[in-house]
Order: sequence, then structure tokens, then C-alpha cells
Amino acid sequence: ILKTLLAPVIYDLTESVKIDFVFINGSIECPPSVGIAEQYDGPYYRFLDSHGPNAKELARLARSMSRSAVSPEDFAREWRTQGMGMTMTSSAHPCDLLEQQLENHPDGPFDGVIAFSEGCSVAASLMLRRAAQGKAPLFAFAVFFCAIFAIHFDRSGAILADEYPARISVPTLHVVGARDPALLSSLALYNLCDHDLAVLYDHGKGHTIPWGPITKEITNGVCECIRRAQYDL
Repeated sequence: ILKTLLAPVIYDLTESVKIDFVFINGSIECPPSVGIAEQYDGPYYRFLDSHGPNAKELARLARSMSRSAVSPEDFAREWRTQGMGMTMTSSAHPCDLLEQQLENHPDGPFDGVIAFSEGCSVAASLMLRRAAQGKAPLFAFAVFFCAIFAIHFDRSGAILADEYPARISVPTLHVVGARDPALLSSLALYNLCDHDLAVLYDHGKGHTIPWGPITKEITNGVCECIRRAQYDL
């Protein structure tokens, strides 16, 4: 699904730079979200196996809570208080599963990561865990589309910038949508990155990667993020 969503960006990038993409599925098979089955054939996978309302109800709750939140971190704390969307039922932490996939993948190691929605959550959580452990960054750059919260390694909820000292210290691009119900969760992840190396770009739409004239602007942003990681394109 992400490969399809990114198709115009991938086309623009591969037309002008030497870059290869490898797509990694989540490890948990799941039913399709609203509208997915009509557009994409199964099976369907995700990284997070969590309790909570369906996607439509989550979006309604997020919009409601966004109106009263004074900061992205307060918004996340309200989610944590409500117990929404962060209670994982899988015995293995998704960071561990992703790290294993990356270590064992025949095309690795990888220079950077591009992720969407909960994929951002897992990738960023893994990067933050390594930072907290004093390990070298797993990636030289990261591009996050419509991110949701990074996840605490002890499963206690979202990682928040005003509660957690570690930061993602590589160049990052945060592509957000002003009409995305998860906008504040994207900004909460942005705040966990070194702001001297992080760029925020608002495509003005919802929880999606839009196609059209805006594709070139997004592609330029991705290229610049990679250049800031000192890659010769």
C-alpha cells in the first residue's frame, strides 16, 4: 500500500537520483481499514496490534481532543489517559520485530527510512531507543509522512519530548497535513527530533500522501533531506 501511495514520489526521485527502495511489511496480519479493501488486494499487515476504536471513531476522537489541546504533548497525554490506540496485544515489541527484519534483510544495511502513519511510530521509536542507549543512529536520514506517536519501550504509551531526553539526531523531513486528525501526533514526533536538522512540510490535506502538482514539492523535500545527510545525489 505504501508503495502505491509513494508511487509519484518514487517516480520523481528515480528520474533524477540513484536511489533504491525496499518495502517492509508489518508482522501482524489484520483486517483492512475503511476503504482499503476496495483499492488494494489482501492480505493486509500492520506493525501495531492494538486495542481501541475503529479508524473512523479514532479520527472523530482525535479531532475532538485537538480542539482543546494546548500542545502536541498535551494531546498525546490525553490519548494516554483515555487508553486509546497504544495498548499493544502482541507479546513482542514492534521495535524488536522491525530491528530483526532490518538486520536480516538481504538488501540491508539501509541508508534511510521513509515511513507513513504507524510505520513512522515504529521507526522513530527504534531510532529513539538506540539514541537513549548511546548507539549509533540506525539510519542517516528519515522521512515521516503523517506520523503517529512514537511508542515507549515499556509499553506505557507515547514518547513525549517534555518527558523524554533522547532525540533523533539525523536529518528528518516531517510531511504533515493540516486536515489530518493525527496532525498533533505528527508534531509530537517532530518535537522528538533535533530541530536544527528537522524540516516540517504541510501538504494541507488529510491523513494521506497527496498526488498532483504537490508531488514535486514533496520530492524536493526528500532530496534535500538526503542531501543534508551528506549523500551525493
